[in-house]
Amino acid sequence: MKSGHLVHFNIVFAMLAIVALLVVYVFKSLMSAKQFEVDEDLPNFFETISLGQADMIVNEEAHCKKAYGVLVNDPDTVETLDNTEVPEKAIQGTPWYTVLSNLAYIEAFGYIGAYVEEREKLIEDGYADITNEAGEMTEENIARRCEQSDMAFLLMNLAVIPDEVIKQCDFSEHGWSAKFKEEMETYKQNW
Repeated sequence: MKSGHLVHFNIVFAMLAIVALLVVYVFKSLMSAKQFEVDEDLPNFFETISLGQADMIVNEEAHCKKAYGVLVNDPDTVETLDNTEVPEKAIQGTPWYTVLSNLAYIEAFGYIGAYVEEREKLIEDGYADITNEAGEMTEENIARRCEQSDMAFLLMNLAVIPDEVIKQCDFSEHGWSAKFKEEMETYKQNW
């Protein structure tokens, strides 16, 4: 049974559609990708890293591996950075796309990286220092002091830490770093 509705054909709408298709075709042909070569005379990235910038990554990586059993960066990259020489043209500012390479965030998080020598003397955690007979901080005290900054670094790099390890650590407890390393070693043994 017929519905009784008639199909109306409007010539104006048909012409507008044809014009729109022609405009798209013309602009598409004008914007087609053309081969071009860009030569900015830039050296290899690893030849532009200053020694200080390379040391930041190398020292942070060594600390995380020793203290927590975590590798944040590719070992080949760290080795290349460790063999960095003084560049002819150095990158200005920070070459890293990490939150903790931004001074505003470093200050906001109270972060002092593992690349800072004797950073435990700069970090105040509110607890009394534990010293040896010579009056120097013990290794346990140094590790406890550095937990504050290490927590910021590890939480910014959660992607490289197994879920099983993170779930077992309570970052609100003082001394969490020992538990973290223990859990990381257990995870690696069960891998």
